Amino acid sequence: MDYPAPAYGIVAPPVEFSKTKFIIIIVFIVVIFGLLILGAIAIALGVGLGVGLSRRHDDSSSSSSSNSNTDSYSILSPPTVTCTYGGSTTCGCAATKPSFLTPRIIQGYTATAYSWPWIVALYIDNDKAFCGGFLISYQHVMTAAHCVEDIIPSTITVYAGIQTLSSRSSGQSRVVSSLTTHPSYSTSDYTNDIAILTLQSAFNQTTIVGKCCLTFDTSLPSIDEHAVIAGWGATSSTSQTISDKLLQGVIQIQSSSSSSSPCSLMSSSIQICAGYAGTDSCYGDSGSPLMTSVNNSWTCTGIVSSGRGCGTNGLYTRVSAYQSFIQSIIGS
Repeated sequence: MDYPAPAYGIVAPPVEFSKTKFIIIIVFIVVIFGLLILGAIAIALGVGLGVGLSRRHDDSSSSSSSNSNTDSYSILSPPTVTCTYGGSTTCGCAATKPSFLTPRIIQGYTATAYSWPWIVALYIDNDKAFCGGFLISYQHVMTAAHCVEDIIPSTITVYAGIQTLSSRSSGQSRVVSSLTTHPSYSTSDYTNDIAILTLQSAFNQTTIVGKCCLTFDTSLPSIDEHAVIAGWGATSSTSQTISDKLLQGVIQIQSSSSSSSPCSLMSSSIQICAGYAGTDSCYGDSGSPLMTSVNNSWTCTGIVSSGRGCGTNGLYTRVSAYQSFIQSIIGS
């Protein structure tokens, strides 16, 4: 997620088929087949000569804490949330519990379907741009200000209760009637990067459409706390396509003293810096939530805002700092 924003989700057009391309494909297949045969011979010779062929990053039979392979990657343990789903009065608790992979994957991975029922997809400016967001009531969406600045509200469609973007028509959709960006939002340093969208009509609460909890404790999230990010953004800084499936990852809250950019640039009272070992938000994730455990519920304590490329630490808007702004729109 670079500073220029919003992050456009551009899907590459399908490749046209031609006779020339067919010949190229055939040649490519023949070359690959030949390399596979040579590889098999090389492996056989390697084993015969007693050469050690190590497996990297894929030995799931051993514990990450006792694994002696220094090349192995690990992910952070997720925040602990054991809440009980209670219907429309519930915030931050899903009927379908999220699940997390064992500590062997470094990047994000597909989220359990409908385990984050407050996350929504925003198709902006008649589908010219894409961002994420999350429900804070059934008629209000929180997102990043840079996603919707100078956008006509009626050109934004919000989709809820979806897992894949390709099947978004099967979920609920609402058009935005009005939007409010923070009056002090800065396009130069992305401070106060927060906006609230009011929908023309409320979403229907279901087991797959819910709302996220909020906290106004400005000390949260705390340094070194583990957090979850989720969104449909790109999976690498060189990709021009957003993900069809909802992805998630576990990251860690960093201090402003971190040597890794952009932590040293943040205003800690209103921003959060977070990331972990390459797990990061990216293009198309703007506006999506950073979630932590507060009072045994998933709480949206951050908003994906800005960063320097993908795969390092990123900056998130600290939601708890905006109590008066939020309540002026949605009430107490």
